[in-house]
Amino acid sequence: YAARDPRIRLLRPERNLGIVGARNFGFAACRGTYIAPLDHDDLSHPDRLRLQAAHLDANPRTVMVGSGVVELRPDGRRHVFDDRQISDPLLLRWVLHTDNPFAWASVMLRRSAIDQLGAFLLPEFEYADDYELYHRLLRVGDPAKLPEPLTTYRWHQNNTTHRVSQVLEARAAQALAAAYRPWLGEAAPAAATLVIHHLCGRQPADAATLAQLGPFLERILVGFCDTYTTTAAERAQIEAQAAGLWWRLVRSAVRSGHPACLPTAFARPALRRGPGASLSDMVTSCGIGLVRSLRP
Repeated sequence: YAARDPRIRLLRPERNLGIVGARNFGFAACRGTYIAPLDHDDLSHPDRLRLQAAHLDANPRTVMVGSGVVELRPDGRRHVFDDRQISDPLLLRWVLHTDNPFAWASVMLRRSAIDQLGAFLLPEFEYADDYELYHRLLRVGDPAKLPEPLTTYRWHQNNTTHRVSQVLEARAAQALAAAYRPWLGEAAPAAATLVIHHLCGRQPADAATLAQLGPFLERILVGFCDTYTTTAAERAQIEAQAAGLWWRLVRSAVRSGHPACLPTAFARPALRRGPGASLSDMVTSCGIGLVRSLRP
């Protein structure tokens, strides 16, 4: 069917170009105003292109727009895989400095914004090339995200995320370190490595790691607010997000078998300027952590 549609062109490189090479090969042939990538094992929902193009049409400062994502497991189970339902451009910018709120197959990009960067995807960041691109795009415009799930991500053991997770983390940390360098200087790579592993990768921390991450997050919060916020309300909004992030880190550490980490939640006043954890959550987390700490 696709071959009979005159709007569709099938491109075949003469050799295997790798992930970044193939994406750049396709991008070089694109002639449209917007770019909507889709990996071979994922699915676009029928309304994806229409809704994202309409959003970009209506918001000329927006350089990329993502969407919610449905995760499809090998056993056929589906669920909306998105615990970061944030659409505000400032909050999305913050999340890009502490996580990755965008699935590559869900993003539509503005071609003119990419042209300002001088290059599409950089080979030295392969596997994290999309994350690095998002950060470069922040220099020329705003991110956006539609709450509707418009892409299906097929989860399987051969996903790049699983196959080369260590390389992916290292290159994502390299991209994030570049964003941190104006605020953290020589400490930027160490901070980025911890953030990618424990915030992006959702890996539980221990007491020693929290002692490192806390000061880094405080400095990142100050640097981000000084750079990107213009009002007291915006600053308070970001501080509340940072407070939630800090509790998530401490909660994960406590529940993974380190209940003694709970007081760490109160040790960083700059990371507590938002809704605190409920008493029931703290008690439950300590109980889970204590049980796990007693297991052989």
